[in-house]
Formats: sequence, C-alpha cells, structure tokens
Amino acid sequence: MKIFISTDMEGVSGISSWNEMEASVRGARCYDLLKNEVSWVVDELFALDRKNEITEICVCDSHSRGEGLPYGGFGDERVTHVKGYPRPFYMMEGLDSSYETVFLVGYHASIGTLRGMMDHSYSSSAIYAVRIDGREAGEVEINALLAGYYGVPVGLVSGDDVLEAQLSGFYPSGVPYVRTKEGIGRFAGKMYSPERVEKSFREGVRRFMDSRGKLEVKRPKERTKLEVDLVTTVIADAVSVIPGIERVSGRSVLYRSRDYRDIYRMILAIAMLGGKFAQYS
Repeated sequence: MKIFISTDMEGVSGISSWNEMEASVRGARCYDLLKNEVSWVVDELFALDRKNEITEICVCDSHSRGEGLPYGGFGDERVTHVKGYPRPFYMMEGLDSSYETVFLVGYHASIGTLRGMMDHSYSSSAIYAVRIDGREAGEVEINALLAGYYGVPVGLVSGDDVLEAQLSGFYPSGVPYVRTKEGIGRFAGKMYSPERVEKSFREGVRRFMDSRGKLEVKRPKERTKLEVDLVTTVIADAVSVIPGIERVSGRSVLYRSRDYRDIYRMILAIAMLGGKFAQYS
C-alpha cells in the first residue's frame, strides 16, 4: 500500500494568518506545527500497519514554494519527501495510479467562503473564484479530481470547521475529516489544543483504515469545463494570452479539456501568471 500526503498550512491548528508564516515572525514554528500533524498521521499509519502492508508514504510539501516542511524525522525509511518549486503538478506532484489513497493535511476553504480561515483557491492575489463544470471548487475539490483521474480516492482531509461544512456537498457520503480549529474570520479562529488535535488525527487515520475499499473516487467528467474569475481585468488581460483560454467577460476566462491533467495545469498557469500582475498598475 502506497499513501500520498499533500500538505498545506492554512488548515493547521495554531495558525491564524499568513503573517505568522513569515520567517521574520514565527514561520519556522508554523512548519513545526505542520510537522507535528503529519507525524501523528505517519505514526498512526505505521502503528496500524498490517504485516508491513505500507510500502511508501510520500509527503508532498505543498505550501508556498514547498520548502518549509523539515526534512526527515519520521523514523521510517518508507517515508519520501517531495519539495521545491515550480513543479508540474505542484500540490499533487508524484501522484499516480500506484497509490491507494491521498491524504490532504492542513487544507482550507475555497476563496470567498464565509468565516473560512485564509480562504483562497490557489492564488489569493489573482483568483477570485474557480468553477469546475459549473460548481465552485477549492483546493480540496481540484486536487481530489486529479486523484480521481488516477482512480485514487481521498482518504483523509484536515482543516477548519468551515472547510468541513463546505465539503458536505462534494462528499455527500462523507470523508474521514479531522477538524483542527473553528473559523471566526479570515484571520481569526478558535484553536484546539495540540492534545485534542493529535487524538483527532489518530482517530481519523483509524477511520480511514476502517473505510478502505468504500471511499468515493471523484472522477472528472470526460470533458471538463474550467471557469476562473480573476481579481482584476488586467490579470484577465494577462492570462487570456495563454493558448486555449477563452475570455468570456472582463474578469472571467474559460478553458475546456478532455484531459483533467490539462485542467489542473491550467489552474496553476493562471495562478502563476496572474500573480505577476496582481499589483500591476
């Protein structure tokens, strides 16, 4: 069994703003908090390992430039680590059909979600909204569909209570979820104690083990429609030069593909290029 863990930061307990993640504030401490959560997951997986079923746990450091999660220290040679930026599939780099499941640790609500802590969808500076086949999508949904392209289900998600509620429509039958805190506003929240969060992660891993074989694979449609609303018209001016993009309004662009991998990379391209024009005047 191979398990892929994609990590973000905004859904980690104890963190309330991007300011805290800056090196000049307490950025290293924030990554220690993330390392704790991943360690609890890895430790519990190996504790439940049945006759050494697990052959690899790939941890994909996916916040910002993917250079913050401390290397090593998981205590087992079966743990691998994806880091650095840019990379073709960013938060899901290295995932393929050989994995049994994906865990999304430290995730957050999509852009524009009421009370969602540090809400955004791949780029808070450039992207105002993402819709896939007419449905608003955040990073969980976008990444789950890429996993589904490979036939891999999501087996665990962690983040605040707002993301948990948001996912009830995407996963009507539920998905093992670890609530790490409660959103009050974009940069405010009620934090849970590390002891409570550790217990929840370990219980979440056990729920995953109990639900193996029953998890829903979120397969993309044969032909996927991507709509992205940009923050400003100048960002839309910039990203509309990408071949295949259709400008549909002042701040909105459209893209279609039969290969969801192209959809995924187009979101990344829009975020990277659009971010360059976020402060353009």
